[in-house]
Amino acid sequence: MAVDHKGLDRLNSVAIITDFDGTITDVDTNDLIYFTFGGQPSYEIEELIAQGKLGVKEGAIQHFKRIRLTEREFLDYIFQNARLDEGFKDFCKFISQKGIPLTVVSGGYINTISSFFEREAIDSTNIRIYANRLKFNGCHIEAVFFDDSDECESGLGPCGNCKLRRLRELRAQYRTIIFIGDGTTDRCAASEADIVFAKGSLRKYCEARGIPYIPFDNFHDVLRSLSTLI
Repeated sequence: MAVDHKGLDRLNSVAIITDFDGTITDVDTNDLIYFTFGGQPSYEIEELIAQGKLGVKEGAIQHFKRIRLTEREFLDYIFQNARLDEGFKDFCKFISQKGIPLTVVSGGYINTISSFFEREAIDSTNIRIYANRLKFNGCHIEAVFFDDSDECESGLGPCGNCKLRRLRELRAQYRTIIFIGDGTTDRCAASEADIVFAKGSLRKYCEARGIPYIPFDNFHDVLRSLSTLI
């Protein structure tokens, strides 16, 4: 169900939240690592998560118990196999000119996000980033999670960095929250955002739940829609 643009000619006090993996990047960088270096057990873990039988946080813990990579090997593989969305830099420039704050909230890892932004020369000075973190000790990897609490209102199980909590924190400061996402950990936030841009499985979720959304394939699509709304 596509969102009705009428009545949204002008938005004041707007904040934007975006997912990272599969949204800002063309593929999920976590899946790249899990499926390449985790073997068949990683596919089984992700299937359990998709079925709602295992939380994302517990799944990550199980993945990294078996995966052996140094941080350099980890990042090199991601850089070789993942790309930045073609419209993201233009999108960042547009919202910066409009004075709209951007927050990246990810169930993935700050190691990847910060390194990607640095590599792609994205000025993240005014971008707030909330993500989990990977602690490397040689080739041993430990996931360190942003949220201490494992409370989860979505029923999907804790992901370590709740996007719904981050959205509600911003809600105290901004009247209109725009959310951009593509996957499982985006569902809870999409249910409370004022405007949702969705692709991938999030689009299917919004359709099934009757959540109004704007479909997109890349950030050029998001930029075109925003330019008519703001």
